[in-house]
Amino acid sequence: MRITRLSVRDFRRYREFEVPLAPGLTIVHGPNEAGKTTIQRALELILTRKATAGGQEMDGFRSWDAPEESRPVIAIDFEIDDDDNGGGSHPGSVEKSFQGQRGTVRLELDGQVITDPTLADQALAELTGIPTEAFFRSTASIRHHELADLDRDEATLRDRLQASISGADRGTSRARKRLEKAIFDLKTQGQKNPGRVKQAEAMVDRAQGFVESARDVLYRR
Repeated sequence: MRITRLSVRDFRRYREFEVPLAPGLTIVHGPNEAGKTTIQRALELILTRKATAGGQEMDGFRSWDAPEESRPVIAIDFEIDDDDNGGGSHPGSVEKSFQGQRGTVRLELDGQVITDPTLADQALAELTGIPTEAFFRSTASIRHHELADLDRDEATLRDRLQASISGADRGTSRARKRLEKAIFDLKTQGQKNPGRVKQAEAMVDRAQGFVESARDVLYRR
């Protein structure tokens, strides 16, 4: 997934802001308080935060001079490379309006539109490979102070890489545990707490017993 445009409205220092992103590496450079972190935060939110997320943190993202009822709106355009059908790319877009419980999302790709917040976030996770906001922060972003002296301090570099790997591992471990529990709940054959498959098999067996009993009654008549 390659982001080609980012736009925000009523988000932190920006009442309205749009930046096109060219192919290749994009470097955002500027003095303190120029808005670099705001751009990174906007990307984090639209890629990983559900549009219906509320709370004081989301209220704090509203532009300082925006009306009280306004909330951030973040949108991106992107392209997905088609490696399976001879190359080319597919354009898409996402817009999230963070209005608390009334938040909305619209994801468009290949003529399909997703407006359900949960389904949209699942689709984004598949497109980006970034399942959570914590994963994004630990692996997909590096702040400037983390780069200080890396070229001279190999130990610091190793620690930074290990922190990124550990952050990814924690997310993967949690996902694996949830998957293993779901499989266990589905397939367990225990008598006290049978899994859903065993429960379904028992129901089928009972239904077959009823059918056979009914057939015997009919034959006797």
